[in-house]
Amino acid sequence: MSVKLRKRQRESGNYSLYLDVYHKGKRHYEFLNLFLTNDRLGNKEILKLAESIRAKRQLELQNDEYGFISSHKKEANFVDYFEKIVNERPPDRSSWHCTLKKLKKFTSGYIRFSDIDENWLKDLQSLFLKEVSQNTAWHYYSNIKYALNRAVKEKIINSNPTSFVKNIKKPDVKREYLSLDEIKILINADCANNEVKQAFLFSCFTGLRFSDVRKLKFSDIKDNTIDYRQKKTKSLEYLPLSQTALNILKERIPNSSDDVEKLIFNLPTLSRVAFHVKHWTKKAKINKRITFHCARHTFATLSISHGVDLYTVSKLLGHKDIQTTQVYAKIIDSKKQEAVDKLPIIEVSY
Repeated sequence: MSVKLRKRQRESGNYSLYLDVYHKGKRHYEFLNLFLTNDRLGNKEILKLAESIRAKRQLELQNDEYGFISSHKKEANFVDYFEKIVNERPPDRSSWHCTLKKLKKFTSGYIRFSDIDENWLKDLQSLFLKEVSQNTAWHYYSNIKYALNRAVKEKIINSNPTSFVKNIKKPDVKREYLSLDEIKILINADCANNEVKQAFLFSCFTGLRFSDVRKLKFSDIKDNTIDYRQKKTKSLEYLPLSQTALNILKERIPNSSDDVEKLIFNLPTLSRVAFHVKHWTKKAKINKRITFHCARHTFATLSISHGVDLYTVSKLLGHKDIQTTQVYAKIIDSKKQEAVDKLPIIEVSY
């Protein structure tokens, strides 16, 4: 490992200063935007500055070599770092944008990594819980945790301070889903956007998320199986299609091989989809708060209630952890209890 200060003559006759960096078997050059001219006194100051930069760069590489974090990284603005992560996400990921808005409000746009400690995190939690629901606060704080975990991986900080703070408890959220009878009602009810209607029903019988349905192409279907990569988890999945799902698609089968790369469903934005689903279910007189994601819940509960084991449902949904799927089993259990509670009460005497 070495960092050497070198100079290169320019067409003007001046010299450009740069660092010749050799680290971990690779060499690269870092130009300093510093130049030597005919001014001897000025050159002396410039060389002094360049040498200072060289020494600092050498120290950074040594810290990296032995697992130490340089102090200037810890002094960076976490808000700017978080905003960079937010800008990497799709515009419809509102949770991230809302978290950034709250973070800017809490910090006035500036907080150094080195200033993020247990007390600061507890105060941030308090802000979230004061201004939004507990479930939303959990999501916002999870985004903060993700960003700090990433900062650890990128060697900006040594450890994630959220590890030392009790997490916001995620509340049990009611997961709305449709019964088979309600699905039949929706099939016969008019929807202002037929693409939304068909995509929603398709999701009810495949469990696909909206983000995966909207990017699905005919070329993704091979031998009645969807071969796709989940947008959320990035994992490669294989999903066999039920006959009902195939029936929904049969009217959409392309006429030529040129159309196989076209999208199966031409869907509007998520907000417009939500608008259409809301009015469609209202017109069908289904008194539930149904969103597009409820179609995924519907697939899970239908599968379990019709005898599909939890492990298989987990794989069909693309869950990495079966505990994520267990919530649907609890929903079915509660329905069983409701059914038992409706039985007539008879006094039994011996």
